[in-house]
Amino acid sequence: MNRPAVSIILPYRNASKTIFRCIDSIQSQTLENWELIAINDQSTDTTEKKIRNLINDDSRVKYYSTSKPGIVSALNLGVERANSDLLARMDSDDAMHPLRLEKQVDFLRRHPEVGVIAAKVCYKINKGEPFGKGFEEYVKWSNSVLEEHKISLYRFEESPIVHPSVVFRKMLFKTYGGYRNGPFPEDYELWLRWQSRGVRICKLKDVLLDWYDGKKRASRIETRYSKPCFQLAKAKYLKAWLDEHKHHQKKLICWGAGKVAKAQIRILIKNNIQVEGIYEVDPRKIGKNFLGIPILDVKDFNLQITEFILVLTGSRNAKDKIKHFLEVKNLVYGKHYIFFV
Repeated sequence: MNRPAVSIILPYRNASKTIFRCIDSIQSQTLENWELIAINDQSTDTTEKKIRNLINDDSRVKYYSTSKPGIVSALNLGVERANSDLLARMDSDDAMHPLRLEKQVDFLRRHPEVGVIAAKVCYKINKGEPFGKGFEEYVKWSNSVLEEHKISLYRFEESPIVHPSVVFRKMLFKTYGGYRNGPFPEDYELWLRWQSRGVRICKLKDVLLDWYDGKKRASRIETRYSKPCFQLAKAKYLKAWLDEHKHHQKKLICWGAGKVAKAQIRILIKNNIQVEGIYEVDPRKIGKNFLGIPILDVKDFNLQITEFILVLTGSRNAKDKIKHFLEVKNLVYGKHYIFFV
């Protein structure tokens, strides 16, 4: 039996309504030398029966069950059982475009120095599901972050890559560790950890996945995907990044003194990131202190060579305005400031 060119890691739980769409898209790939590792994560509906029926018709489909519930256990089991050195992530409610595996596998074969290859995605909703404006905005942003250096720099803003759009090398799990359980998004923590160790992540300009949103989506209902959990996950790696780029030798000035920004500052301090000042536009806050940190008027903004800005304001509109303000002053993202939202 030939070794598969790529192993598709597909955890599922109660996906009977979408699993055929998902697997049909896999069986329609132009690259046919794949294996599907389907992992049953404690399903209680008919998904398991449907998967087992598929095994009889397609020997490339393999089925396993987790002994411990949870996405992390399912993913790590899938990686362990995979027979290829390239692994593609897939969710049970999404659909691959026909050229996905061919293009991503080809890229990694031609670029052995790259560890992870993502792709642009198309935002979709299932019939009868509510429209998620926030997720659509995130997809637009993620699809705009294409260059490798931007994927690296923007990782403290949000996750620049969509988890089920990636193909990565199995060796990375052995070298840097796999998915971890904890109060954080398992995929985002993985990218941050790998990037902190120098793993290169790239993205194709092609749309290769239909990414479906829904009210039962884990990222909507599980606390590990909440904003505070994202903040906790990335603060640790932000500290390492600041140290690596010598920004810890500068005065760290934050931008934003609203409720959310103050919560972020607490997280920064908890991770031994010292904040020297806070820029703010609200005149009611200017001149006051937060945790002993002076709140400064943005009108007096004059970045010194010894300072580095960490922007904490998260709304899309505010981010665009702040970025324009800083660019007009010839400040460069990553050199003089980054977003931590």
